[in-house]
Amino acid sequence: MAKPIIDVSEHNGILNWDLMKDQIDGAIIRCGYGGDIASQDDKQYERNVSECTRLQIPYGVYLFSYAVNAQEARGEADHVLRLVKGKKLTLPIYYDLEHTDYVGDLSAALYTQIANAFCERIEAAGGFVGIYANLYYWQTKLMNVNAYSRWLAQWSDAPTLEQPFDLWQYTSSGVIAGSSARSDLNKWYGDFMTMAKDHNDFSGDEPVITPPDQMKYKVGDRVQFSALYTSSTAATPITEIAVHEGVITKVLPNARNPYLINDGTGWVNDAIIQTGSTTPPQQGYKVGDTLHFHALYTSSTATQPITNIAVTQGTITKIINGAPNPYLINNGTGWVNASVIDSVTASPLKVGDQVKVKAGARDYNGTALAPFVYQGIYTVMEINADRVVIGKNKQVTAALKASDLQRVS
Repeated sequence: MAKPIIDVSEHNGILNWDLMKDQIDGAIIRCGYGGDIASQDDKQYERNVSECTRLQIPYGVYLFSYAVNAQEARGEADHVLRLVKGKKLTLPIYYDLEHTDYVGDLSAALYTQIANAFCERIEAAGGFVGIYANLYYWQTKLMNVNAYSRWLAQWSDAPTLEQPFDLWQYTSSGVIAGSSARSDLNKWYGDFMTMAKDHNDFSGDEPVITPPDQMKYKVGDRVQFSALYTSSTAATPITEIAVHEGVITKVLPNARNPYLINDGTGWVNDAIIQTGSTTPPQQGYKVGDTLHFHALYTSSTATQPITNIAVTQGTITKIINGAPNPYLINNGTGWVNASVIDSVTASPLKVGDQVKVKAGARDYNGTALAPFVYQGIYTVMEINADRVVIGKNKQVTAALKASDLQRVS
């Protein structure tokens, strides 16, 4: 029968881990709070980690956030990375997002930026990361944070969060011999005890990283490779592989192996990529545009165009980014790419359209956008001339120029 996971901090005092060991399956240990300042390290962190290591108790860490913007969130990620350096965690790293008098009541859009900024920096360093929050926050503030492990705080007989989660903090009044009078207890689900796998190993040498401005490939590029890595930070490649080609589906700048292949086949870096074909620019074409073309392809991957065609004009009804022939015409007339397109009549955006933000775009005032913005799909909420407001779930994300948006449906 599964035992609880306990989460602890200096507020639990000096713990008797020898006594606690047989009552728990693992621990999430607070490493600190706020930005990367030594005085904000948890006073019992090093001892708690040392005891868990000595007794072989699985552990992860968490940091209590005071961030009010993405920049401060990245600073808090640096706080965690300083404290886990030289250590090998077996459970996730969590970011504790709660209402405080200092933070106040931030918007869902801002919380999304904060959560993603922290998690992306932890991921880039090779961490397996998640978010801790109460039920209200998950339902009203963090609805759009979906790429990371969820840790739910809901002190009740049963959890009611509809989204999937990995850890449930069900009480703050638990009793564990060797701990303080009141202890936070958690139930874990699924493969929680192995979910971090070979991530969160910060015990080795500093990784060799590729700066973002020197990266050769991007999401959607097809590459051929001689080996694979099991994680973005793994140092030893696997050379006996059956798959030697794939599409990049995720990029982690500043990681040792920054390119994820096929959403999970493995990770690669520039050194083991033998050849690569970059995705041609999509020329700003979008669903709803009317194209004029002189040839068609029978599929999105066909290599031979059909030039003897009766139809030379049609509307884009589907786009497969990264495909050789990404544009479907009239839901089945055929597929085209930029090389066979003669001209385009663009369809103007309208409120309610689903859009993506083009790579490198800035907001309407020229301010840089958070990296996560380029990965999402948003709804057009308002249009005023070339100024378009986009967002999710009625929460504004940004205002951009219409030319910096690409319709996806």
